[in-house]
Amino acid sequence: MRDWGVNKLKDCNSKCSVFRQCSIFNIQYSIPSGFTLLELMISLTIMGLILVIVFGSLRIGARAWEKGEKDVEMRQRERIVLDLVKRQIASIFVRVVKEKDEQPFFLKGDGESMEFISRIPMVPGNRAGLVYVKYVVRPEDAGKKRLMFSEKNTYIIEKIMEDQAEEDFFELIPGAENIEFEYLRGPSEDEEESVWQQTWDPDSDKGAPLAVKIILQDSKDTAPIHVIAPIKSDAS
Repeated sequence: MRDWGVNKLKDCNSKCSVFRQCSIFNIQYSIPSGFTLLELMISLTIMGLILVIVFGSLRIGARAWEKGEKDVEMRQRERIVLDLVKRQIASIFVRVVKEKDEQPFFLKGDGESMEFISRIPMVPGNRAGLVYVKYVVRPEDAGKKRLMFSEKNTYIIEKIMEDQAEEDFFELIPGAENIEFEYLRGPSEDEEESVWQQTWDPDSDKGAPLAVKIILQDSKDTAPIHVIAPIKSDAS
């Protein structure tokens, strides 16, 4: 009987020990794991840096898109303006202007201005036929230049050539790095080839130039655009 009691007690202790081990084992692996405060702060910092990079890239992309749209719009505007100017220059008309010795007036200009009479009006609604045209290059802020334009009917040309108000001019091309005019003089007795020159004066240059070149440069980083407007032979 005593042995039976001892064995019974041993069995009980053995079962209790197994139960405690199982209980401890379950408790150790049943506790959920979590983030410490340091890990949470590091995660938030990394997420913040990622968001800053993403939104910064989006802003750069949006600005590049807007700049590209503005550049395309500016190029289209310049192309249209230069085409109209070219057509107007090519349609120079010979006209006698009552100035000084009443010599025929073809074209007069230098590197930053040009005036002539054209068959093609550029101003909408101007259907007078012959118009007096003047192009002027004027300075802007930050060293930029802009091309201005004035057009009037020929019946008041004498008054126009004497005095032109600022409000008579319209802006055609703003914010350019450089705008210049050059004039092609035909061959002479001393020169066998045509020569580009910076000025055209009716008092010293005979007739009208063979062509007029417009040099337009948008910025220092871009190559200049050269537009040549040939003038019809009946004006030379």
